Amino acid sequence: MMADTARLRARDSDRADVCGLLDAALADGQLTAAEHAARTETAMRATSFGQLDPLIADLQIPGDLVNAPVVRGRGTRWWIPASLLLVVALFGMLVGCVARETGDAVGAPGEPSIPDLTTGAGVAFFLDSHRAEFGDAVADSLSLYPEYASFRRGTGNTYRDFRFDGEFGDPESRPGRKPSTPTLDFGATDVDALAPLLAGAARTLGVANGRITHLSFALPETSRGRTEPTVRVYVTNDDQASGSLTITLAGEVVEISPPTD
Repeated sequence: MMADTARLRARDSDRADVCGLLDAALADGQLTAAEHAARTETAMRATSFGQLDPLIADLQIPGDLVNAPVVRGRGTRWWIPASLLLVVALFGMLVGCVARETGDAVGAPGEPSIPDLTTGAGVAFFLDSHRAEFGDAVADSLSLYPEYASFRRGTGNTYRDFRFDGEFGDPESRPGRKPSTPTLDFGATDVDALAPLLAGAARTLGVANGRITHLSFALPETSRGRTEPTVRVYVTNDDQASGSLTITLAGEVVEISPPTD
């Protein structure tokens, strides 16, 4: 890396790009599991390009991408070929699905048959169910848990709080909503882009044996320069290590919050 870029501050997106390359290197045998874990932990805590570059300096780009190297430029984001990102995404999906192969199963006889709503299949199922029930994909707030969804829909100065577990129910309307309350349109969620990120979230964050506790859809945070809704993915494990990813509805990781010591 050029000396004048080594001191540049790294963004969450830069750390995510490096973690993606490390995942690809583990997948094709360049790194052992121990090396991958150590480098990923370092990458997530790196504050500059100078700290990130040594983590990938000795790695080979897959053969079909030799002519499309990672490009680093002053003042620009690190660029990773789309085809390499696809390799990383598919690897993350494979790891996530193996680790949680029972989590997507439908309910036992007599229980609502829904997939885990914190998986790609579950998000798609909820979106389709919501559209079929209400004719749109709009709510005041929305959170998805493995076994149910919690969301609020409002009209004028009234609102209704729903809990979806295969059935929507018919909660009563309550007063107290401000007519100016902004609504969240989650209909643009790119499930195909989101699914592998959900499947590999624990690995990306470095939470060993981690699981997603819930997904929280949020309105645009204009104060942070975000002009579109996001999904925050919360991950934890039995040792109480926890972290989160913030992802746009289009599937771009915009913030990584790994576990802290």
